[in-house]
Amino acid sequence: MVYASRDSTRVSRTLPATSTLDLESEDGWLTVWLNEPEQRNPLSLQRVADLARVCETLALRPDIRGVVFRGRGGLFCTGGDLSMLRGAARGEIERDALLRASRATGALMRRVATLPQLTIMAVEGEALAGGCGLAAAGDIVVAARGATFAFVETTMGLVPAQIAPVVTARLGQRVARRLLLLGDRLTAEKALEAGLADRVVADTVELDAELEGLRAQTQLCAPGAVAATKRLLMDLPGLFPDEQLDMAAQVFADQLDSAEGREGLESFFGKRRPDWAARRDG
Repeated sequence: MVYASRDSTRVSRTLPATSTLDLESEDGWLTVWLNEPEQRNPLSLQRVADLARVCETLALRPDIRGVVFRGRGGLFCTGGDLSMLRGAARGEIERDALLRASRATGALMRRVATLPQLTIMAVEGEALAGGCGLAAAGDIVVAARGATFAFVETTMGLVPAQIAPVVTARLGQRVARRLLLLGDRLTAEKALEAGLADRVVADTVELDAELEGLRAQTQLCAPGAVAATKRLLMDLPGLFPDEQLDMAAQVFADQLDSAEGREGLESFFGKRRPDWAARRDG
């Protein structure tokens, strides 16, 4: 598994200025707002590029413990730019340009899924097609009652190609096949049953409270341990059983030998909070 670059000579540690996203950073927590509700927060070429730049920077920001992805206007994301796709279908956009755009979307899904931080998708309104894929790339999906999830590509004569890997990783082949092939529209409650959502809340007020609770819970977890656990979980399925044993042993030993591992054990035996959990109080 290849992760976002950590080469600080190529990627700035400063969060980028973006036109399609509003970035709110506070006390080790970043909220990424898709900010074009009048356009239904699409995954336009510019937004995909902006999200990719944010993800590249986040790979260098261990001080940011968690990231929330959310849409302005009570709407999450309705997928790709349909006007661009229509132009491509009419031959107005060259095939090579379409292939580059498609690959960029798939690369973004991978970047989001492999971020070292805990990632939370806060879904209100609609999460459709690529927007539903973006939700599936998160670690935790919190849905407001009334939200709709759907992979609508096949109903439009299209293929959910670049989101298929993250959707299958989250749901497994059986459920992914049903949802990707049939394009079912799921309520928040049905998405919870399918495994596409993790929690359902009543409204925006409860959504904000849930996010704050997850933020507090994240502060109790060592950021390096979270990142290492995410890498392990993503890498293990592609290995043979003996390779899984070796990788797990290496990851465990590396973390135990890290500053976090030593601090965690010392704080446990010293009956005090570890430094990463105490920072929020300081």
